Amino acid sequence: MDRQVSNISSGEFKKKHHPKAYTVFICICMSFGSASMGMAASVISTTLGQPSFVKKMGLDGPHGQSIEGAMNSLFYTGGVAGAICHSYVADKFGRKASIAMGSLIVLISQALLCGSVNAAMFIVFRFFSGWGSFQNICGVPLWISEIVPPRNRGMLADIHAIFINIGYTTIGFVGVGFYYYQSKNSWRGPLGITIFPPFVLLCIINWLPESPRHLISKHRHEEAWAIIHRLHSDPSDSTDEFAKREYYQICKQIHFDRTLKTGYWEILKRPSYRKRALISMALAFCIMSDGLITIQNYGVSLYTGLGYTGVDSLLFQAGYTACSLLTSIIAMTYVDRIKRNWLMACGFAGCTVALTIYTALVKNFLGTTNTAGQSAAVAMLFIFVSSFELGLDGPEFFYQAEIWPSHLRAQGMTIFMIVYNAVNICWLQAAPTAFANIGWHYYILFIIFAFMGVVAVLLWFPDTLHKPLEEIAAMFGDDDLVVIYQKDLDNAQIPLKTIEEIIPGMAAAKNVGTESEKDGLHGKVTEAESISV
Repeated sequence: MDRQVSNISSGEFKKKHHPKAYTVFICICMSFGSASMGMAASVISTTLGQPSFVKKMGLDGPHGQSIEGAMNSLFYTGGVAGAICHSYVADKFGRKASIAMGSLIVLISQALLCGSVNAAMFIVFRFFSGWGSFQNICGVPLWISEIVPPRNRGMLADIHAIFINIGYTTIGFVGVGFYYYQSKNSWRGPLGITIFPPFVLLCIINWLPESPRHLISKHRHEEAWAIIHRLHSDPSDSTDEFAKREYYQICKQIHFDRTLKTGYWEILKRPSYRKRALISMALAFCIMSDGLITIQNYGVSLYTGLGYTGVDSLLFQAGYTACSLLTSIIAMTYVDRIKRNWLMACGFAGCTVALTIYTALVKNFLGTTNTAGQSAAVAMLFIFVSSFELGLDGPEFFYQAEIWPSHLRAQGMTIFMIVYNAVNICWLQAAPTAFANIGWHYYILFIIFAFMGVVAVLLWFPDTLHKPLEEIAAMFGDDDLVVIYQKDLDNAQIPLKTIEEIIPGMAAAKNVGTESEKDGLHGKVTEAESISV
């Protein structure tokens, strides 16, 4: 019997593989869904800074603070609905279907926001805009994490975070431009531009591949192998061993996962699933309780309170988002070189320090003529968002995809996003009243929760750096749920012929074995299948 095996060690095998230009390209294309969320979420900040919008929506009246709070919080209320919808659609119809649905909702809702005739209409479609936006940011990082190789998963998933910030930055500078456009409808311009990213994505999504893990779970093995071969084959390796071994591992794991029960009740019943859920909820709570979204959405108001009025406040807001974009790009260069838990802990620590200094400066210099102190406070906000981007913005999304098994990954992301949005609703709805009544004391809560994030991440979050998604269950004590490890494939020197028997078309082409031997997922137990953990 021909026993062609690999002469590559496990370590060399991982180091040898680098992402293809095509893989990077499709991640960029799909991340237009992330940009649509960034634009839809951030446009409210510059819109609230437009005098024409304030007058049109009656925000200068007695109920202005309540209306403003509703415009912000209803977006995240819709986000809860979008996260729940994603869980069902992504598992039933595919990751692409969920992203396409979210993009369509964003496209329609942003068009209607642009054409809003009163505050009630604006608030209603902010809800639907949040629905589509959060369905997108549940789907995009999940899709990226499932198509890219383990060694580069963090770097490529960070493209998602970068495009969110591209959306934020674009809207920031567009808002500055429309400030100079003297018209009672000048506020509609930035809202109209937010239609562009979801429109582009809907035009190209048909040509982007589906997640091969989802395809395998639906018995569409030929399509799955074609995608893995195209994305993960190595031009220097004529045997395509990396792609074959990865396909083999994914198939075996998902074939086993199909025998497991799914749903939120199962998450509650199994201790290791409960631990994952608690990690997801804790990360979402601490990230959204460190003041990020409050500072982002009410940024113009904060700069105005520090004495920077008119176009200056809009320019600071645009600069803030540009700073977040620059630092998120920098984060790509090292995100796959630092342990996940230490990376996130450093991000929380940086946010804690910057926000503590900012709070002290606001306490002492708000409402004074000390421009140096006020400028220092603005600088602290820039350092705050830089710390967040350098340590948290990418990991907050791809870490969720990493810690959950394939049959519960969509539900895990939904749990994260429900808490993410629920916490945002509380902070954003309370913010206008809190700023008016307790002022700088509001930031003390953010400081406390950011510090809690440091402690929680270091004590309870496992490091998933470079781990194949199919092997992470063992880090939560679920050794019995890992069918096969990549190192076992390498060290046991499983013949390539054995692996190729489950690859669609390959066994037939080589005339190897019987029909039952060709069907590696449903046939008799082979030598490779005897490897258990």
